[in-house]
Amino acid sequence: MSANKKKSRTSHRELFVVSKDAPFQFVEAYKSLRTNLEFLSATSNCKTILITSSVPEEGKSNVAINLAITLAASNKRVVLVDCDMRKSAISRYLRIPRSHSGLTNVITTKDVGKLPDALLRLKDNGITVLPVGTIPPNPAELLSTPIVERIFTALQQTYDYVIVDTPPVSVVTDAAVLSRVSDGVLLVVRPGVTTIQGAQLSKKNLEAVDAHILGVVMNGYNVKKTGRKDGYSYAYSYGYYDTKQDSSNE
Repeated sequence: MSANKKKSRTSHRELFVVSKDAPFQFVEAYKSLRTNLEFLSATSNCKTILITSSVPEEGKSNVAINLAITLAASNKRVVLVDCDMRKSAISRYLRIPRSHSGLTNVITTKDVGKLPDALLRLKDNGITVLPVGTIPPNPAELLSTPIVERIFTALQQTYDYVIVDTPPVSVVTDAAVLSRVSDGVLLVVRPGVTTIQGAQLSKKNLEAVDAHILGVVMNGYNVKKTGRKDGYSYAYSYGYYDTKQDSSNE
């Protein structure tokens, strides 16, 4: 995979990849996110992190990929799992052939022993990817099957971090269903796309299944429009809160 930015042919947005050629602010923003997650992992064993958003076009897959790459850059074993069985973007962004075996293929065989065949190591950025596999007609039902927990248990035993890309939580139930196998959830929002009502609904849906919301990732933050010149306003801005301590956003 090239270190330069990649364009998605089916979206108007570009995938900017964390690399030595990426803008300093961009890289530092993801390093900041990594630092916070590493602290959480050290204090609460937070290693399986679910990435979701309120609606499409908020850039959750972009965040999932770059977070995985940034974690791997600190010599961590990282697997990126594509659980968006409705509108998968991971394989498209990373140019993984659709024919490659993936998560759904392992689930349908009901054999965790097939997992190694579905995993794909990307040497250029140091991560391992579990592609979505064959797109099923019943994603939520498939993700609810017992073998899914066994798959994630196997991944957790092998990798330091399991980053999971899921569909928007206020649109379908997949992310809520998967919260049972995650240690925490990051909610991606995007100025001009995410509404307050949408973010509140997403928070409510996650809390309804007792998901541990780690925080919010503000994607696509436009520094130029803010007029900030202090060097601390990044293209990607991160906010964190502990839902167990903060109930002011109910």
